Amino acid sequence: MALAALCYLGIALLLFRHLLPVLTTHIFGDPGDPLLNAAILAWNAKHLPLTSDWWNFPAFAPHTGITAFTEHLLGAYPLTTPIIWITDNPVLAYNVLELTCITLNGIAAYALVRELTRTKAGAFIGGLGFAFSPFLGEHPTHIQMLMAFGMPLALLGLHRYLADGARRHLVVFAIGWLEVLLSNAYLLVFFPILLALWALWFFRRADLRRWRAIALTMVLVALPVIPLLVGYQTRQRAFGLMRGVDEIATYSATWSSLAGISHRTLLWSGWLPNTFAEASLFPGFAIVALAILGALTGRRRIVLFYLAAAIVMWLLALGPEHEPYALLVKLPGARSIRVPARAWLLATLGLAVCAGFGAAWLAARGRMRWVLVPLGAMIVAESWFTGPLVEAPVPVPLYLPDNSIVLDLPITTDYRNADAQYRAVMGNYRVVNGYSGYSPPDYLELVAAINEHRSSVFTPYRQRADLYVIARGNDVDPSVVTWLEMQPGVERVTQLADWKVYRLPVIP
Repeated sequence: MALAALCYLGIALLLFRHLLPVLTTHIFGDPGDPLLNAAILAWNAKHLPLTSDWWNFPAFAPHTGITAFTEHLLGAYPLTTPIIWITDNPVLAYNVLELTCITLNGIAAYALVRELTRTKAGAFIGGLGFAFSPFLGEHPTHIQMLMAFGMPLALLGLHRYLADGARRHLVVFAIGWLEVLLSNAYLLVFFPILLALWALWFFRRADLRRWRAIALTMVLVALPVIPLLVGYQTRQRAFGLMRGVDEIATYSATWSSLAGISHRTLLWSGWLPNTFAEASLFPGFAIVALAILGALTGRRRIVLFYLAAAIVMWLLALGPEHEPYALLVKLPGARSIRVPARAWLLATLGLAVCAGFGAAWLAARGRMRWVLVPLGAMIVAESWFTGPLVEAPVPVPLYLPDNSIVLDLPITTDYRNADAQYRAVMGNYRVVNGYSGYSPPDYLELVAAINEHRSSVFTPYRQRADLYVIARGNDVDPSVVTWLEMQPGVERVTQLADWKVYRLPVIP
Protein backbone atom coordinates (compact mmCIF):
# COMPACT_ATOMS: atom_id res chain seq x y z
CA MET A 1 0.00 0.00 0.00
CA ALA A 2 2.90 2.36 0.75
CA LEU A 3 4.28 1.79 -2.74
CA ALA A 4 0.85 2.40 -4.26
CA ALA A 5 0.51 5.59 -2.19
CA LEU A 6 3.85 6.86 -3.48
CA CYS A 7 2.74 6.10 -7.02
CA TYR A 8 -0.57 7.96 -6.61
CA LEU A 9 1.22 10.91 -5.01
CA GLY A 10 3.82 10.93 -7.79
CA ILE A 11 1.14 11.05 -10.47
CA ALA A 12 -0.63 13.88 -8.63
CA LEU A 13 2.62 15.84 -8.35
CA LEU A 14 3.30 15.30 -12.04
CA LEU A 15 -0.23 16.39 -12.89
CA PHE A 16 0.23 19.63 -10.93
CA ARG A 17 3.93 19.99 -11.75
CA HIS A 18 3.58 23.62 -12.88
CA LEU A 19 1.96 24.51 -9.56
CA LEU A 20 4.75 23.11 -7.38
CA PRO A 21 7.24 26.02 -7.80
CA VAL A 22 4.51 28.50 -6.79
CA LEU A 23 2.70 26.36 -4.23
CA THR A 24 2.53 29.22 -1.73
CA THR A 25 1.30 31.96 -4.06
CA HIS A 26 -0.83 30.46 -6.85
CA ILE A 27 -3.85 28.21 -7.23
CA PHE A 28 -4.94 26.03 -10.11
CA GLY A 29 -7.90 26.77 -12.36
CA ASP A 30 -9.67 30.06 -11.77
CA PRO A 31 -10.06 32.80 -9.13
CA GLY A 32 -13.59 31.73 -8.15
CA ASP A 33 -14.22 28.59 -6.12
CA PRO A 34 -10.54 27.98 -5.25
CA LEU A 35 -10.26 31.41 -3.62
CA LEU A 36 -13.59 30.93 -1.88
CA ASN A 37 -12.42 27.60 -0.48
CA ALA A 38 -9.02 28.97 0.54
CA ALA A 39 -10.83 31.74 2.42
CA ILE A 40 -13.05 29.15 4.14
CA LEU A 41 -9.99 27.17 5.25
CA ALA A 42 -8.49 30.37 6.67
CA TRP A 43 -11.76 31.24 8.41
CA ASN A 44 -11.92 27.78 9.99
CA ALA A 45 -8.38 28.16 11.27
CA LYS A 46 -9.13 31.54 12.85
CA HIS A 47 -12.41 30.63 14.57
CA LEU A 48 -13.64 27.74 16.68
CA PRO A 49 -16.16 25.82 14.53
CA LEU A 50 -19.85 26.14 15.39
CA THR A 51 -19.36 29.24 17.55
CA SER A 52 -21.40 32.34 16.74
CA ASP A 53 -18.31 34.04 15.31
CA TRP A 54 -17.59 31.06 13.05
CA TRP A 55 -21.08 31.20 11.56
CA ASN A 56 -20.51 34.81 10.46
CA PHE A 57 -18.18 34.45 7.50
CA PRO A 58 -17.22 38.06 6.65
CA ALA A 59 -18.94 38.42 3.27
CA PHE A 60 -22.21 40.11 2.27
CA ALA A 61 -21.84 42.49 5.26
CA PRO A 62 -23.68 43.40 7.36
CA HIS A 63 -25.63 40.13 7.01
CA THR A 64 -24.82 37.38 9.49
CA GLY A 65 -24.88 33.58 9.16
CA ILE A 66 -23.02 33.66 5.83
CA THR A 67 -21.02 30.51 6.66
CA ALA A 68 -24.21 28.57 5.89
CA PHE A 69 -24.22 29.85 2.31
CA THR A 70 -21.67 27.30 1.11
CA GLU A 71 -19.52 24.31 2.13
CA HIS A 72 -17.81 24.44 5.52
CA LEU A 73 -14.81 22.20 4.63
CA LEU A 74 -14.50 21.01 8.25
CA GLY A 75 -13.44 17.60 6.96
CA ALA A 76 -10.12 19.22 6.02
CA TYR A 77 -9.69 20.89 9.42
CA PRO A 78 -7.08 18.48 10.90
CA LEU A 79 -4.78 18.93 7.89
CA THR A 80 -5.19 22.54 6.82
CA THR A 81 -5.62 24.32 10.15
CA PRO A 82 -2.11 23.49 11.51
CA ILE A 83 -0.61 24.59 8.18
CA ILE A 84 -2.39 27.94 8.40
CA TRP A 85 -1.49 28.37 12.07
CA ILE A 86 2.19 27.83 11.26
CA THR A 87 2.46 29.66 7.92
CA ASP A 88 -0.54 32.03 7.86
CA ASN A 89 -0.87 30.95 4.23
CA PRO A 90 -4.27 29.47 3.26
CA VAL A 91 -3.15 29.13 -0.37
CA LEU A 92 -0.43 26.70 0.69
CA ALA A 93 -2.94 24.81 2.85
CA TYR A 94 -5.39 24.64 -0.05
CA ASN A 95 -2.77 23.28 -2.46
CA VAL A 96 -1.51 20.70 0.03
CA LEU A 97 -5.11 19.62 0.62
CA GLU A 98 -5.70 19.14 -3.10
CA LEU A 99 -2.65 16.91 -3.56
CA THR A 100 -3.42 15.02 -0.35
CA CYS A 101 -7.06 14.34 -1.25
CA ILE A 102 -6.17 12.85 -4.64
CA THR A 103 -3.60 10.61 -2.97
CA LEU A 104 -5.93 9.57 -0.14
CA ASN A 105 -8.70 8.78 -2.63
CA GLY A 106 -6.34 6.35 -4.32
CA ILE A 107 -5.14 4.80 -1.05
CA ALA A 108 -8.66 4.31 0.34
CA ALA A 109 -9.92 2.76 -2.91
CA TYR A 110 -6.80 0.57 -3.00
CA ALA A 111 -7.59 -0.75 0.49
CA LEU A 112 -11.22 -1.42 -0.42
CA VAL A 113 -10.44 -3.26 -3.67
CA ARG A 114 -7.60 -5.18 -1.99
CA GLU A 115 -10.10 -6.44 0.57
CA LEU A 116 -12.59 -7.46 -2.12
CA THR A 117 -10.25 -8.95 -4.76
CA ARG A 118 -7.43 -10.21 -2.50
CA THR A 119 -4.92 -9.06 -5.13
CA LYS A 120 -2.43 -6.20 -5.20
CA ALA A 121 -2.78 -5.67 -8.95
CA GLY A 122 -6.56 -5.35 -8.73
CA ALA A 123 -6.21 -3.02 -5.75
CA PHE A 124 -3.72 -0.78 -7.53
CA ILE A 125 -5.91 -0.44 -10.62
CA GLY A 126 -8.98 0.17 -8.47
CA GLY A 127 -7.21 2.95 -6.58
CA LEU A 128 -5.91 4.40 -9.83
CA GLY A 129 -9.39 4.33 -11.37
CA PHE A 130 -10.96 6.20 -8.45
CA ALA A 131 -8.21 8.76 -7.84
CA PHE A 132 -7.71 9.53 -11.53
CA SER A 133 -11.12 9.11 -13.07
CA PRO A 134 -11.76 11.48 -16.02
CA PHE A 135 -14.38 13.06 -13.74
CA LEU A 136 -11.43 14.56 -11.83
CA GLY A 137 -10.69 16.89 -14.74
CA GLU A 138 -13.92 18.79 -14.16
CA HIS A 139 -13.40 19.25 -10.42
CA PRO A 140 -9.84 20.30 -9.55
CA THR A 141 -11.34 23.69 -8.62
CA HIS A 142 -13.98 22.09 -6.35
CA ILE A 143 -11.85 20.88 -3.47
CA GLN A 144 -14.90 19.52 -1.63
CA MET A 145 -15.49 17.08 -4.49
CA LEU A 146 -11.96 15.73 -4.07
CA MET A 147 -12.60 14.95 -0.39
CA ALA A 148 -14.05 11.56 -1.29
CA PHE A 149 -11.76 9.09 0.49
CA GLY A 150 -14.28 8.61 3.31
CA MET A 151 -16.55 6.57 1.01
CA PRO A 152 -14.19 3.67 0.19
CA LEU A 153 -12.92 3.76 3.78
CA ALA A 154 -16.44 3.39 5.17
CA LEU A 155 -17.24 0.57 2.74
CA LEU A 156 -13.99 -1.17 3.65
CA GLY A 157 -15.01 -1.19 7.31
CA LEU A 158 -18.47 -2.50 6.46
CA HIS A 159 -17.22 -5.37 4.30
CA ARG A 160 -14.68 -6.43 6.92
CA TYR A 161 -17.14 -6.19 9.79
CA LEU A 162 -19.74 -8.21 7.95
CA ALA A 163 -17.09 -10.85 7.23
CA ASP A 164 -15.74 -11.49 10.74
CA GLY A 165 -17.63 -9.24 13.16
CA ALA A 166 -14.50 -7.67 14.70
CA ARG A 167 -15.41 -4.35 16.28
CA ARG A 168 -12.19 -2.68 15.12
CA HIS A 169 -13.70 -2.68 11.65
CA LEU A 170 -16.57 -0.56 12.94
CA VAL A 171 -13.96 2.03 13.90
CA VAL A 172 -12.76 2.11 10.28
CA PHE A 173 -16.36 2.50 9.13
CA ALA A 174 -16.95 5.27 11.69
CA ILE A 175 -13.90 7.26 10.53
CA GLY A 176 -14.96 6.98 6.88
CA TRP A 177 -18.58 7.83 7.69
CA LEU A 178 -17.55 10.91 9.69
CA GLU A 179 -15.31 12.12 6.86
CA VAL A 180 -18.23 11.74 4.44
CA LEU A 181 -20.51 13.72 6.75
CA LEU A 182 -17.95 16.53 6.93
CA SER A 183 -16.85 16.52 3.29
CA ASN A 184 -19.64 18.14 1.26
CA ALA A 185 -23.40 18.41 0.94
CA TYR A 186 -23.53 16.16 -2.12
CA LEU A 187 -22.03 13.14 -0.37
CA LEU A 188 -24.24 13.91 2.62
CA VAL A 189 -27.24 13.30 0.36
CA PHE A 190 -25.97 10.64 -2.06
CA PHE A 191 -23.74 8.41 0.08
CA PRO A 192 -26.54 7.36 2.50
CA ILE A 193 -28.41 6.14 -0.58
CA LEU A 194 -25.40 4.02 -1.51
CA LEU A 195 -25.22 2.69 2.06
CA ALA A 196 -28.92 1.81 1.95
CA LEU A 197 -28.38 -0.09 -1.29
CA TRP A 198 -25.40 -1.86 0.28
CA ALA A 199 -27.49 -2.92 3.27
CA LEU A 200 -30.34 -4.22 1.10
CA TRP A 201 -27.92 -6.10 -1.15
CA PHE A 202 -25.93 -7.85 1.58
CA PHE A 203 -28.58 -8.22 4.27
CA ARG A 204 -28.91 -11.62 5.94
CA ARG A 205 -31.07 -12.41 8.97
CA ALA A 206 -28.22 -14.36 10.53
CA ASP A 207 -26.29 -11.10 10.81
CA LEU A 208 -29.05 -9.16 12.55
CA ARG A 209 -26.88 -8.31 15.58
CA ARG A 210 -24.16 -6.93 13.31
CA TRP A 211 -26.67 -4.82 11.43
CA ARG A 212 -27.80 -3.28 14.71
CA ALA A 213 -24.17 -2.49 15.55
CA ILE A 214 -23.70 -0.83 12.15
CA ALA A 215 -26.87 1.25 12.59
CA LEU A 216 -25.82 2.29 16.12
CA THR A 217 -22.38 3.33 14.84
CA MET A 218 -23.95 5.44 12.10
CA VAL A 219 -26.18 7.22 14.61
CA LEU A 220 -23.45 7.82 17.19
CA VAL A 221 -21.07 9.24 14.59
CA ALA A 222 -23.79 11.47 13.15
CA LEU A 223 -24.77 12.95 16.56
CA PRO A 224 -21.90 15.52 16.71
CA VAL A 225 -22.78 16.62 13.18
CA ILE A 226 -26.41 17.39 14.00
CA PRO A 227 -25.70 20.90 15.44
CA LEU A 228 -23.88 21.71 12.20
CA LEU A 229 -26.81 20.56 10.06
CA VAL A 230 -29.33 22.37 12.25
CA GLY A 231 -27.23 25.54 12.02
CA TYR A 232 -27.26 25.31 8.23
CA GLN A 233 -31.00 24.66 8.06
CA THR A 234 -31.84 27.49 10.47
CA ARG A 235 -29.79 30.11 8.66
CA GLN A 236 -30.74 29.05 5.15
CA ARG A 237 -34.41 29.03 6.10
CA ALA A 238 -34.07 32.52 7.62
CA PHE A 239 -32.85 33.80 4.26
CA GLY A 240 -35.43 31.77 2.35
CA LEU A 241 -32.71 29.91 0.47
CA MET A 242 -33.67 26.89 -1.63
CA ARG A 243 -32.82 25.57 -5.06
CA GLY A 244 -35.65 25.65 -7.55
CA VAL A 245 -36.42 22.52 -9.53
CA ASP A 246 -35.66 24.35 -12.78
CA GLU A 247 -32.26 25.41 -11.46
CA ILE A 248 -31.48 21.84 -10.37
CA ALA A 249 -32.52 20.52 -13.79
CA THR A 250 -30.12 22.99 -15.45
CA TYR A 251 -27.19 21.39 -13.64
CA SER A 252 -28.27 17.80 -14.34
CA ALA A 253 -26.62 15.35 -16.68
CA THR A 254 -28.26 14.07 -19.86
CA TRP A 255 -28.22 10.71 -21.59
CA SER A 256 -25.41 11.92 -23.83
CA SER A 257 -23.29 13.15 -20.90
CA LEU A 258 -21.47 9.81 -20.79
CA ALA A 259 -19.60 10.96 -23.91
CA GLY A 260 -18.79 14.38 -22.47
CA ILE A 261 -15.25 15.22 -21.36
CA SER A 262 -14.01 18.17 -19.35
CA HIS A 263 -12.84 21.24 -21.23
CA ARG A 264 -9.50 20.72 -19.43
CA THR A 265 -9.02 17.14 -20.67
CA LEU A 266 -6.19 16.58 -23.13
CA LEU A 267 -6.36 13.05 -24.55
CA TRP A 268 -9.78 13.02 -26.22
CA SER A 269 -10.00 16.74 -26.90
CA GLY A 270 -11.32 17.20 -30.42
CA TRP A 271 -12.73 13.67 -30.47
CA LEU A 272 -15.36 13.91 -27.74
CA PRO A 273 -17.56 16.90 -26.87
CA ASN A 274 -16.27 19.14 -24.08
CA THR A 275 -19.22 21.48 -23.60
CA PHE A 276 -21.05 19.58 -20.86
CA ALA A 277 -19.33 21.43 -17.97
CA GLU A 278 -20.08 19.62 -14.69
CA ALA A 279 -22.27 17.13 -16.55
CA SER A 280 -19.17 15.65 -18.23
CA LEU A 281 -19.52 12.00 -17.20
CA PHE A 282 -17.12 10.27 -19.59
CA PRO A 283 -15.90 7.25 -17.55
CA GLY A 284 -12.83 6.44 -19.64
CA PHE A 285 -12.47 3.59 -22.13
CA ALA A 286 -9.85 1.77 -20.04
CA ILE A 287 -11.96 1.82 -16.88
CA VAL A 288 -15.06 0.69 -18.77
CA ALA A 289 -13.19 -2.19 -20.43
CA LEU A 290 -11.81 -3.40 -17.10
CA ALA A 291 -15.16 -2.91 -15.37
CA ILE A 292 -16.94 -5.04 -17.98
CA LEU A 293 -14.27 -7.71 -17.59
CA GLY A 294 -14.67 -7.54 -13.83
CA ALA A 295 -18.44 -7.88 -14.08
CA LEU A 296 -18.01 -11.03 -16.19
CA THR A 297 -15.27 -12.66 -14.12
CA GLY A 298 -15.36 -11.28 -10.57
CA ARG A 299 -17.12 -12.40 -7.39
CA ARG A 300 -20.64 -12.15 -8.70
CA ARG A 301 -22.49 -10.85 -5.65
CA ILE A 302 -19.97 -8.09 -4.88
CA VAL A 303 -19.26 -7.01 -8.45
CA LEU A 304 -22.91 -6.82 -9.38
CA PHE A 305 -23.57 -4.59 -6.37
CA TYR A 306 -20.95 -2.05 -7.35
CA LEU A 307 -22.06 -2.16 -10.96
CA ALA A 308 -25.69 -1.66 -9.90
CA ALA A 309 -24.65 1.15 -7.54
CA ALA A 310 -22.84 2.91 -10.39
CA ILE A 311 -25.96 2.67 -12.54
CA VAL A 312 -28.20 4.04 -9.76
CA MET A 313 -25.87 6.98 -9.19
CA TRP A 314 -25.78 7.66 -12.92
CA LEU A 315 -29.59 7.75 -12.95
CA LEU A 316 -29.55 10.20 -10.03
CA ALA A 317 -27.12 12.37 -11.96
CA LEU A 318 -29.83 12.82 -14.60
CA GLY A 319 -31.70 15.10 -12.21
CA PRO A 320 -35.34 15.81 -11.31
CA GLU A 321 -36.72 15.22 -14.80
CA HIS A 322 -36.18 11.49 -14.23
CA GLU A 323 -37.78 9.28 -11.62
CA PRO A 324 -35.04 8.50 -9.08
CA TYR A 325 -34.14 12.14 -8.48
CA ALA A 326 -37.77 13.28 -8.80
CA LEU A 327 -38.44 11.22 -5.65
CA LEU A 328 -35.25 12.34 -3.92
CA VAL A 329 -35.95 16.05 -4.38
CA LYS A 330 -39.05 15.70 -2.18
CA LEU A 331 -36.95 14.69 0.85
CA PRO A 332 -35.79 17.27 3.44
CA GLY A 333 -32.43 18.77 2.55
CA ALA A 334 -32.32 17.47 -1.01
CA ARG A 335 -33.37 20.86 -2.39
CA SER A 336 -30.25 22.44 -0.91
CA ILE A 337 -27.95 20.91 -3.54
CA ARG A 338 -27.78 22.31 -7.03
CA VAL A 339 -25.76 19.91 -9.24
CA PRO A 340 -27.25 16.38 -9.52
CA ALA A 341 -24.46 15.51 -11.97
CA ARG A 342 -22.10 15.29 -9.00
CA ALA A 343 -23.74 11.99 -8.05
CA TRP A 344 -21.42 10.60 -10.73
CA LEU A 345 -18.58 10.80 -8.19
CA LEU A 346 -20.09 7.79 -6.43
CA ALA A 347 -20.51 6.02 -9.76
CA THR A 348 -16.78 6.43 -10.40
CA LEU A 349 -16.11 4.51 -7.18
CA GLY A 350 -18.40 1.67 -8.28
CA LEU A 351 -16.71 1.48 -11.68
CA ALA A 352 -13.26 1.57 -10.05
CA VAL A 353 -14.14 -1.43 -7.88
CA CYS A 354 -15.41 -3.35 -10.92
CA ALA A 355 -12.25 -2.38 -12.82
CA GLY A 356 -10.21 -3.73 -9.93
CA PHE A 357 -11.88 -7.12 -10.36
CA GLY A 358 -11.12 -7.05 -14.06
CA ALA A 359 -7.47 -6.25 -13.31
CA ALA A 360 -7.35 -9.06 -10.75
CA TRP A 361 -8.56 -11.54 -13.37
CA LEU A 362 -5.89 -10.39 -15.83
CA ALA A 363 -3.18 -10.52 -13.16
CA ALA A 364 -4.04 -14.16 -12.44
CA ARG A 365 -3.28 -15.11 -16.05
CA GLY A 366 0.46 -15.01 -16.54
CA ARG A 367 0.50 -14.34 -20.26
CA MET A 368 -2.10 -11.58 -20.02
CA ARG A 369 -0.64 -9.77 -17.01
CA TRP A 370 1.33 -7.38 -19.20
CA VAL A 371 -1.92 -5.87 -20.49
CA LEU A 372 -2.35 -4.15 -17.10
CA VAL A 373 0.56 -1.80 -17.80
CA PRO A 374 -0.92 -0.10 -20.89
CA LEU A 375 -4.38 -0.16 -19.31
CA GLY A 376 -3.08 1.56 -16.18
CA ALA A 377 -1.27 4.12 -18.32
CA MET A 378 -4.46 4.62 -20.31
CA ILE A 379 -6.43 5.34 -17.13
CA VAL A 380 -4.00 8.11 -16.20
CA ALA A 381 -3.85 9.46 -19.76
CA GLU A 382 -7.64 9.68 -20.03
CA SER A 383 -7.81 11.69 -16.82
CA TRP A 384 -4.95 14.05 -17.71
CA PHE A 385 -5.91 17.71 -17.78
CA THR A 386 -4.35 21.14 -17.89
CA GLY A 387 -5.34 24.63 -16.87
CA PRO A 388 -4.05 28.06 -15.86
CA LEU A 389 -2.45 29.10 -12.60
CA VAL A 390 -3.92 32.11 -10.82
CA GLU A 391 -1.99 34.25 -8.37
CA ALA A 392 -3.74 34.66 -5.05
CA PRO A 393 -4.74 38.21 -4.07
CA VAL A 394 -2.32 40.17 -1.94
CA PRO A 395 -3.68 41.47 1.37
CA VAL A 396 -4.87 45.06 1.42
CA PRO A 397 -1.63 47.07 1.70
CA LEU A 398 -3.40 49.75 3.75
CA TYR A 399 -4.73 49.82 7.30
CA LEU A 400 -8.39 49.01 7.91
CA PRO A 401 -9.86 48.73 11.44
CA ASP A 402 -10.68 45.24 12.66
CA ASN A 403 -14.31 44.20 12.08
CA SER A 404 -15.00 47.32 10.02
CA ILE A 405 -17.44 47.10 7.12
CA VAL A 406 -15.74 47.55 3.76
CA LEU A 407 -16.98 47.93 0.19
CA ASP A 408 -14.36 46.61 -2.22
CA LEU A 409 -14.72 48.15 -5.69
CA PRO A 410 -15.48 46.98 -8.28
CA ILE A 411 -18.39 44.95 -6.94
CA THR A 412 -20.03 42.31 -9.15
CA THR A 413 -22.40 39.37 -8.86
CA ASP A 414 -19.93 36.73 -10.06
CA TYR A 415 -16.65 35.04 -9.12
CA ARG A 416 -14.75 38.35 -9.29
CA ASN A 417 -15.87 39.01 -5.72
CA ALA A 418 -13.99 35.96 -4.40
CA ASP A 419 -10.77 37.97 -4.08
CA ALA A 420 -12.55 40.67 -2.05
CA GLN A 421 -13.81 38.23 0.57
CA TYR A 422 -10.44 36.42 0.63
CA ARG A 423 -8.78 39.73 1.54
CA ALA A 424 -11.48 40.35 4.15
CA VAL A 425 -10.70 37.06 5.91
CA MET A 426 -6.98 37.79 5.84
CA GLY A 427 -7.47 41.43 6.89
CA ASN A 428 -9.94 40.76 9.74
CA TYR A 429 -12.66 43.02 8.40
CA ARG A 430 -16.12 42.44 6.90
CA VAL A 431 -16.79 43.06 3.24
CA VAL A 432 -20.00 44.04 1.46
CA ASN A 433 -18.97 41.93 -1.55
CA GLY A 434 -19.52 38.21 -1.65
CA TYR A 435 -19.15 35.08 -3.76
CA SER A 436 -20.71 31.88 -2.47
CA GLY A 437 -23.16 29.10 -3.19
CA TYR A 438 -26.00 31.47 -2.31
CA SER A 439 -26.30 35.23 -2.04
CA PRO A 440 -28.70 37.29 0.11
CA PRO A 441 -31.99 38.23 -1.58
CA ASP A 442 -31.03 41.92 -1.63
CA TYR A 443 -27.55 41.49 -3.12
CA LEU A 444 -28.42 41.86 -6.81
CA GLU A 445 -30.24 45.11 -6.12
CA LEU A 446 -27.30 46.33 -4.04
CA VAL A 447 -24.81 45.73 -6.86
CA ALA A 448 -27.10 47.39 -9.37
CA ALA A 449 -27.53 50.44 -7.11
CA ILE A 450 -23.77 50.91 -6.74
CA ASN A 451 -23.07 50.51 -10.44
CA GLU A 452 -25.91 52.94 -11.22
CA HIS A 453 -24.49 55.56 -8.79
CA ARG A 454 -27.50 55.65 -6.45
CA SER A 455 -26.20 57.43 -3.35
CA SER A 456 -29.04 56.16 -1.16
CA VAL A 457 -27.37 52.74 -1.20
CA PHE A 458 -24.82 53.95 1.36
CA THR A 459 -27.35 55.16 3.94
CA PRO A 460 -28.19 51.81 5.63
CA TYR A 461 -24.47 51.13 6.08
CA ARG A 462 -23.61 54.60 7.36
CA GLN A 463 -26.46 54.46 9.85
CA ARG A 464 -24.71 51.49 11.48
CA ALA A 465 -21.05 52.52 11.43
CA ASP A 466 -18.31 54.05 9.30
CA LEU A 467 -18.21 52.53 5.84
CA TYR A 468 -14.78 52.08 4.27
CA VAL A 469 -14.46 51.83 0.49
CA ILE A 470 -11.49 50.34 -1.37
CA ALA A 471 -10.95 51.45 -4.97
CA ARG A 472 -8.45 49.21 -6.73
CA GLY A 473 -6.89 51.24 -9.52
CA ASN A 474 -7.61 50.31 -13.11
CA ASP A 475 -10.19 47.71 -12.09
CA VAL A 476 -12.67 50.42 -11.10
CA ASP A 477 -14.74 52.50 -13.50
CA PRO A 478 -13.45 56.11 -13.07
CA SER A 479 -17.03 57.37 -13.01
CA VAL A 480 -17.69 55.28 -9.89
CA VAL A 481 -14.69 56.84 -8.13
CA THR A 482 -15.85 60.33 -9.14
CA TRP A 483 -19.31 59.60 -7.79
CA LEU A 484 -17.83 58.19 -4.58
CA GLU A 485 -15.73 61.30 -3.99
CA MET A 486 -18.89 63.43 -4.26
CA GLN A 487 -20.57 61.74 -1.29
CA PRO A 488 -21.22 64.05 1.70
CA GLY A 489 -18.54 63.73 4.37
CA VAL A 490 -16.32 61.38 2.36
CA GLU A 491 -12.65 61.26 3.37
CA ARG A 492 -9.73 59.76 1.51
CA VAL A 493 -8.04 57.85 4.32
CA THR A 494 -4.94 56.79 2.47
CA GLN A 495 -3.52 55.87 -0.91
CA LEU A 496 -0.74 53.54 -1.97
CA ALA A 497 0.11 53.16 -5.67
CA ASP A 498 -3.23 52.53 -7.37
CA TRP A 499 -5.04 51.53 -4.14
CA LYS A 500 -7.27 54.15 -2.53
CA VAL A 501 -9.23 53.84 0.71
CA TYR A 502 -12.12 56.17 1.52
CA ARG A 503 -14.18 56.53 4.67
CA LEU A 504 -17.84 57.44 4.66
CA PRO A 505 -18.44 58.44 8.31
CA VAL A 506 -21.39 57.21 10.28
CA ILE A 507 -24.60 59.23 10.00
CA PRO A 508 -25.95 60.16 13.48
